[in-house]
Amino acid sequence: MRHLDDVLDLSRQTARGPLSPWFAHRLREQVETGLFLPPEDLGIVGERLIGQLVDYRRQAGVSTAVLGMSGGVDSAVTAALLKEAEWRVVGYTLPIEQVPEETERGVEACHALGLDHLHLDLSEQYRNMVAGLGALDGDLTVSDAEPLRTRRGNIRARLRMISLYDQAHRWGGLVASTDNFSELGAGFWTLHGDVGDLAPVQALLKSWEIPWMARAFNVPERTWRAGPTDGLGIGAGDEAQIGATYLEWDIVVFAVVEALRRDPDLAAEDLAVALGAQDDPAAERAVAVVLKRLRMTWFKRVNPSVLEHPKADRFGALETIDDRLFRPAVLRDDRALTSFSGEIAMQGQRLADALAKRKMRLVTAESCTAGLLAACIAAAPGSSSVLEGSFVAYRPSMKIDALGVREALIRTNTVYDPDVAREMALGALERAKGADLAIAITGVGGPEADQGKPVGLVHIAALRRGHDAQVVECHFDGQPKEIIAGTIRKALEIGLAVLD
Repeated sequence: MRHLDDVLDLSRQTARGPLSPWFAHRLREQVETGLFLPPEDLGIVGERLIGQLVDYRRQAGVSTAVLGMSGGVDSAVTAALLKEAEWRVVGYTLPIEQVPEETERGVEACHALGLDHLHLDLSEQYRNMVAGLGALDGDLTVSDAEPLRTRRGNIRARLRMISLYDQAHRWGGLVASTDNFSELGAGFWTLHGDVGDLAPVQALLKSWEIPWMARAFNVPERTWRAGPTDGLGIGAGDEAQIGATYLEWDIVVFAVVEALRRDPDLAAEDLAVALGAQDDPAAERAVAVVLKRLRMTWFKRVNPSVLEHPKADRFGALETIDDRLFRPAVLRDDRALTSFSGEIAMQGQRLADALAKRKMRLVTAESCTAGLLAACIAAAPGSSSVLEGSFVAYRPSMKIDALGVREALIRTNTVYDPDVAREMALGALERAKGADLAIAITGVGGPEADQGKPVGLVHIAALRRGHDAQVVECHFDGQPKEIIAGTIRKALEIGLAVLD
């Protein structure tokens, strides 16, 4: 808790005024639980980010990064981390009808951090582009309505990015993105205008971690003390546009994630009450504006939205080539081995919580899901007290030898049968003496039909000790990974229903 005052100071919240009671209580809780990391941990985070940037430079064979130095703290921290990792960093001040003080801060940061600095005023090019587009829509050139200001702001951001990519090509380098985690959620970035090739600070909180890093890595104080603005002429500043401070934004996002973890079925309109914010007007307003901005900007965080081939995993093939042959090791993404979609992860947490509440343990017996159901439960905090173990019985022989499924049943009905699922659950519960609930899965994951059974046919059995098994027949569409995801989602749902 000793860094609570530092959080309030560096986030500029102290200067803005005290937090309302709900926010003050939530912040204290989140500091205590480590969501706002203490300084000693942030020091480790900074060193690891630098280490990853060193690895990228060595492994990718790219050592020059260009970025726009807007005069804000995010670009300065990005540049500082790259510089510490021994990149050549070229900082560009690219004002477009910009407040001179912001440009001056950008120049000052370049000099303070020892960057190569280049300056190009793009105001004339911007005015020419707006005038040209004004031939299609005359309102663009004259209207002060917010949608028109936003469009003009996006033109500014994309014009700067055109310039940065040209210069990256010139130097044989890459473009560094400067957006942070809080801006990522709030949507304070322009598609194809702020998104570069490498994003060193995108996982960091705007309220606390970014200014802490700035102070730690010698960014000029007047840069990290300055109020955050978009620099695009859209509004009076980020926090004015949000309707909350960045500290309040980060507190609400953490609170919403925790609420959804506890109850994945919560709807957006129920969250204020679920969070206990309805009696604090400032908190109730903030929850509403955070959810509104997240709803308005979700599409940017998944851009481009790609439609997969209905019969083949084409993108997985390219992923394999890139990962095995070309991608730097520091960027190889093994998260798919241990992570699940938000919906499935929340449902897994819900089942884990339900088991913990009843002081019960789960054992799984899995065929087509190959242990992924157990892995989903294992990923939930507190899983060690509720997951007894898992039998991965992929082949018929394993179902017979490890789980006691009757060989005659499999020979007569194939493994894709409700009674096979029932006997898998029974065998798992008999052998796992410490378990109270068994969930068994057998099905045709694809991509082809098997033994006369169609792709997507899955049987799921759930058996609570001392009760009869419940077996559900399911039919899922799509590619194998979609069938497996649907199976895990349904198995979690059935497990919860059996407990209830």
